[in-house]
Amino acid sequence: MYASYHLKADELNVNVIQSLKNTFHQREIVILSKDEYDAWEKARHNAAFTGELQNRIKELDEGKGIVKTMAELEAMANE
Repeated sequence: MYASYHLKADELNVNVIQSLKNTFHQREIVILSKDEYDAWEKARHNAAFTGELQNRIKELDEGKGIVKTMAELEAMANE
């Protein structure tokens, strides 16, 4: 289950805490600062991008790429 709360630390109150308890029950939760969350998201995105890039390089190494001559590329550009 994914739940997201975006609020400032000063806005934490009994109602927010009770809502977290009701949502997550006995499960552990993690609270991150916005800066930490942004860094985590960037690292996760970069890891996914790197994995995809590695897959594409592997496909090229296996000869699965698309090969075009310069004349073909120029013809495509002029369409």
